Amino acid sequence: MTFTLRFCAIFLLAFVLSGRSMAQTEKTPAQADKPVAVVNGVPIKQSTLQFAIQGAISQGNPDSPQMRDALAKQLIARELFVQEATKQGLDKDPEVLAVAEEAKRNAMIQRYLRAKIQLKPITDDDVKAHYEKVKATFGPKDYKDLRAQLVKGADFADLARQWSLAPSATRGGEVEWVSFKTPAKEGETNGLPLPIAQILEKLQKGAVSNPIEVQGKWWLVKLDDVRPTKVPTFDETKQSIRNMLTQQEAERATNELVNSLAKGAKITQ
Repeated sequence: MTFTLRFCAIFLLAFVLSGRSMAQTEKTPAQADKPVAVVNGVPIKQSTLQFAIQGAISQGNPDSPQMRDALAKQLIARELFVQEATKQGLDKDPEVLAVAEEAKRNAMIQRYLRAKIQLKPITDDDVKAHYEKVKATFGPKDYKDLRAQLVKGADFADLARQWSLAPSATRGGEVEWVSFKTPAKEGETNGLPLPIAQILEKLQKGAVSNPIEVQGKWWLVKLDDVRPTKVPTFDETKQSIRNMLTQQEAERATNELVNSLAKGAKITQ
């Protein structure tokens, strides 16, 4: 079956704190000066790795030794590519020079903004105080009150825009069609949390669930419509399959090239 549903993720807030992991990565001056690796005599600086780490964290990736190791390997591969491209004179290519100039301008802007925009540090006390404030003014009883309003005919979209913390709040809680086999099983719900999928498959069209606590948040789910899952034809899927296989081949060929270059390079870590 395929479902279309609306989510209204109501308060109990979850916080992600990065301060502790960052504190754990502090290095002594000697360690900070030591290159991540040296590729054919060219050092990869710790600052370059730290920049990549912060970029990955800002995109929602958890900091971990595995993530840092993967980024270090990517930087080594990138340096191998740069060295080989330079040997072929691509550093003088007009297209490359134009891109390099634009990248320089963007880097200047980002450097300027980092220097001029000073953010107030968010302390553990700030986080705790905000949590307690929200918790004191919006408890489980309010979830039931919201559901009662919906049962009486209140517009789900209006309430979702006002109260929801889900990304779909700006769309009135509406999400795309989702398909999964029933009965719902862990890992086979097309990205839905299992408790929500289990409630969803029992709802009647137009009905609103009772408040559901999942992953530290409360949810109200409304089932708009149900339709049989349509298996796409070959013609409908061949381009997406081609794109997937092309991406897999690109990854395979890139890894093969990296391994080939690494064999002929002097790399120390």
